[in-house]
Formats: sequence, structure tokens, C-alpha cells
Amino acid sequence: METTVPPRDYPKWRTDENSRCEDAAYLFGYYLIEHCRDEAMSTLPKTASAKVKAAVETAVDTALHNVCDMLEGFFPLPAGRSHAISLALNVQVRNSKGDVVETQELSPSKLDLPIGYWKWAKEREFR
Repeated sequence: METTVPPRDYPKWRTDENSRCEDAAYLFGYYLIEHCRDEAMSTLPKTASAKVKAAVETAVDTALHNVCDMLEGFFPLPAGRSHAISLALNVQVRNSKGDVVETQELSPSKLDLPIGYWKWAKEREFR
């Protein structure tokens, strides 16, 4: 089942708690693509072959997917013999004055963080 792509416009986010968290995660994924993936891909020389571009694209996608997996708690992250760490990701929505109006905790282990990643990476679809 495919998840609907939520609007980027915060006032149009869905109202139930689980959907709001998912809408925030979608926006996280969108900006992960826009600011990390696109920036990394833009460093390739114009003369790079299609094979090199495809290899770099695969490497970037793998790295960003693993960042999401780390945030989800998928990989154990030891901090010594008897401790481990988990990484936390919150999305904060701020108004035009900079005040936080909503915080959504996305990780660890709350939902699948690459949500929408492949749609944006390959299709660039976002309302």
C-alpha cells in the first residue's frame, strides 16, 4: 500500500497524531534529498560518465539510507561494554517569529524514516 504524499504546507498537515508524525517524517525525507543527496550529486564533474554517475548515486543513496537506519535504531550502536546509544530525531515546526509551535519525535524506532525517499530521489514527486 502506498502512502499519500502530504503537503509541505504545515497548516495542511493531517490532524491525527500518527499522521502528523508521518507528515513531519515526509518533510524530513524531502529535505534529506534536497539538501544532502542533490548537493552530493552536484559535485560530480559534468564530464563524468553515466556509469560513474550511477555508482556515485548508489553510494549516496546507500549512505543516506544507512543514516536513516541509524536514526531508527536498526543498527546497534555500542558505547562501551555495557552501554549503547540511540540517536533521536525531532522535527520542530516554527512560526514566522521563530517560536516552536509543534515538535514531532520521529526516532528512534517510531516509524520508517526513508518514507518517501525513493519517490523523491527517482521521481521528484512532491506537492
